Amino acid sequence: MKAITKSLAVLLSVTAVTAPAVAADKQYRFIGDTQFAGFCKAVATDDVRALRVNLSRNVGRIAATEREVLRMLTSEGGLTCNGENLVDFSVQRDATAVHDFLVSRI
Repeated sequence: MKAITKSLAVLLSVTAVTAPAVAADKQYRFIGDTQFAGFCKAVATDDVRALRVNLSRNVGRIAATEREVLRMLTSEGGLTCNGENLVDFSVQRDATAVHDFLVSRI
């Protein structure tokens, strides 16, 4: 019985620790084509790793290489987040790491 109680206590504490991280994802709402929402979320959270993962996932779908995917997304008439292109959206959200990555790659 003590083992079950300890296991339950550990499970509840892990749930309590991870709950805020899950709740943080709920603050973003995507309207329109959610297939590319990962790019906007990566910029909104200033996460270069997530941006690179989304770039590699879309190789072959949008363009042949990651660099070409990025150029297509940041081109005139490309992907917009909150009405802004990715570079302007990164400035608006103070996502300096993502902004530096985008500017260095385009």
